[in-house]
Amino acid sequence: MEQKSYTILYVDDEEINLKFFAATFSWEYHVLTALSAEEGLTIFKEHEIDLVVADQRMPGMSGVQFFEQIYQLNPEPARILLTGYGDLETLVQAVNQGKIFHFFHKPWAEEELQRLFERALQIRMLQRENERLIQHLQQTNENLSRALGEVETLTTMLEEENQLLREEVNESFNFDDMVSHSPVFQEVLHRTARVAVTDATVLITGETGTGKELLARAVHRLSHRRQKPFIKINCAALPAQLIESELFGHEKGAFTGATSARPGRFELAHQGTIFLDEIGDFPLELQAKLLRVLQEGEFDRLGATRTTKVDVRVITATHVDLNAAVQQGRFRADLFYRLNVFPLHTPPLRDRKEDIPLLVRHFVKKYAVKNGKVIRRISKKTYQLLEAHHWPGNIRELENVIERGIIMSKGDKFKVDDWLLEDPARSRKTPGESGAIESLEENERIHILRALQQTNWRVTGDQGAARLLLINERTLQSRIRKLQIRRPNGADD
Repeated sequence: MEQKSYTILYVDDEEINLKFFAATFSWEYHVLTALSAEEGLTIFKEHEIDLVVADQRMPGMSGVQFFEQIYQLNPEPARILLTGYGDLETLVQAVNQGKIFHFFHKPWAEEELQRLFERALQIRMLQRENERLIQHLQQTNENLSRALGEVETLTTMLEEENQLLREEVNESFNFDDMVSHSPVFQEVLHRTARVAVTDATVLITGETGTGKELLARAVHRLSHRRQKPFIKINCAALPAQLIESELFGHEKGAFTGATSARPGRFELAHQGTIFLDEIGDFPLELQAKLLRVLQEGEFDRLGATRTTKVDVRVITATHVDLNAAVQQGRFRADLFYRLNVFPLHTPPLRDRKEDIPLLVRHFVKKYAVKNGKVIRRISKKTYQLLEAHHWPGNIRELENVIERGIIMSKGDKFKVDDWLLEDPARSRKTPGESGAIESLEENERIHILRALQQTNWRVTGDQGAARLLLINERTLQSRIRKLQIRRPNGADD
């Protein structure tokens, strides 16, 4: 970056902040300062500005209002808003109305703010270069093919930078791995952000693998309870006789084997959040006790003689239709209404297919790092293949496919073949579609043979069949011997 090749305008109503900012960054940038938004507008009109930084809380015109007018005058310079931590409504307004490049929490750290400036100004540089190339194309048709290629490259780079911004905003909002372009899912995230700052009970519905737990964690991390525990329990994973003790705890001697008192999950989640996953499987005989916690904030430990009070936010999730469960008498209507104060529905992946390329890049990066590989390219055919798939297992299925593909990949190009998308449980013919039913042992033999063929008969290591089949290497070797699987002549070593 050339010395003072960029001009930054900093607007703040505190003069000491302006002096400190100028002293910090004037060695590298041409820094202009203003004590008010009105003065900042005047300076902006008189100079060519590359980057505008403004404080949100200023007398008269706020930072967001200032950026709205800046955007009308010239939308090209990047805009960065300095704001207090947790001012969610301001940040949403800044993104939607002020069209900011980024926001930064005060007090700012010099190194972090410097990195943010460099990224913003790099995008500014790319925009200028893109404009130069477009003007060149309008003036001459010479080297048209080469120029178009450069424009496409720059456009891709800008799109990737924009996507990084979206991911950073999601990350700042603690939306974890829920990266998305989809308007349907963006609305879910917006509703999540709105309810998170309250204490309302949330019911998350959606198919298996759509990210219900991630959404529950986002609600907790965006809430005022984020510094307190987030306790999860899977109601489908525990026998009915254990759920009561797990949730509400027990006293010493409450039942055989209770050799000491033990607090339950509700006590552990005090002042925090408890997430009850698969609430549709919650035992009917315990639903009244759960309803009491929701209504009164109290419960009794097993074997206790006194009532325990708790302050807990409750989030539940299910993939079943609770309305139908109520009609069938498997779920209490009054409990359902208590849980369904604020419903959130996670759409299936087939309804947000515009997110597939984004999710593919996210998971490729994640599992390439995990497996010590460097992936620089993703084939166009892979995107087409993945976008055409129905994804009955949703994002979880996509993630598994990407992980298997990374394990099998060679070189720096990632691709997915048809066989990676096949699920033996779904692709197997039914008895009515074929002749005799194959034995379980024969099915196992066919499945292992297929894995060995895909891995060139390598059993162990990162590229081996054991890794592909997700089983222990010794277990696979034992099964190969038992099933008398032999390497054919001419197979690769």
